[in-house]
Amino acid sequence: MQCTVVVLNWNGLEHLPTCLHSLRRQTFGDFKTLLVDNGSTDGSREWVRSEFPEISVLSLEENLGFAAANNRAIEACDTPWVALLNNDTETDPRWLQALMEAAGSHPGAAFFASQIRLFGERHLLDSAGDGLPIAGAAFKIGHLQPAQLYCQPRYVFGPSGAAALYRTDLLRKLGGFDEDFFCIYEDADLNLRAQLCGYRCFYVPAAVVYHKVNATLERDRKRMVFFGQRNSEWLIWKNFPASLLRKYLPSRILYLWVSAVYFASRAELGTFLCAKWAAWKGRDSIEGKRDQVQRQKVVTDEYLDSLLERRWLGTRLAGK
Repeated sequence: MQCTVVVLNWNGLEHLPTCLHSLRRQTFGDFKTLLVDNGSTDGSREWVRSEFPEISVLSLEENLGFAAANNRAIEACDTPWVALLNNDTETDPRWLQALMEAAGSHPGAAFFASQIRLFGERHLLDSAGDGLPIAGAAFKIGHLQPAQLYCQPRYVFGPSGAAALYRTDLLRKLGGFDEDFFCIYEDADLNLRAQLCGYRCFYVPAAVVYHKVNATLERDRKRMVFFGQRNSEWLIWKNFPASLLRKYLPSRILYLWVSAVYFASRAELGTFLCAKWAAWKGRDSIEGKRDQVQRQKVVTDEYLDSLLERRWLGTRLAGK
């Protein structure tokens, strides 16, 4: 089974040597690497072409964000499998082999989650797949917990887009990532749409990746808060069936109140409120997309409800 590893880059020259050298050490050989560059100005593209001539480079003129840039790369892929990988990562030599072996032995799954650990504290998890709570804000399973506690393969809601494997036909059927999200929760949105269409995700603990969490986004904390809070609204407005929107409205309201208090304590309430206003202004576009998503849904509301995490407050506080 052939695979294309897509590495997304935006002014990440400081991270690329570690990431790309680790791909050269992969024990799985039947793959090619495509670097999609979001209009970098730090010499990233030129350096990759010089130091890694085996890697194809897709150059974009400007920063289109995570969603659109990965979509351009997916359109260019001609392999049945696509692995997405952040540039601020280091892969274990067996990362891709473990994912592809899981794909071969679990034909009922269409996408696969890696075990993502912290780059600087390698015994701790960043993510053992992603979950979705009833309040709607996606979370990282096992975040900041010892990796040894998450060594059992299992089905999860979805992968973190920082290191994940997808069937190419799944991505194309779903239309890829929603480009209006730009960045943050675009992978959660894809996970939710995939689950609504009956696809399943399998967590592969042997597929280990080390991640410098938010190495790019932390350069602009205000932008990270804005996109995260705007997109969390779009995530549920667009995808939750009406019965679940009604059922969990109280939880959502409580989540918003807790979030407002949290961001006010960090002098970020203004950005939080701007994000919610931007989400409201985009409601017409989201309503149109919602109609399409709900028409494509093949699972019951009860099945989706069974996948949602009830302990939403604990999962959010653990991530802080």
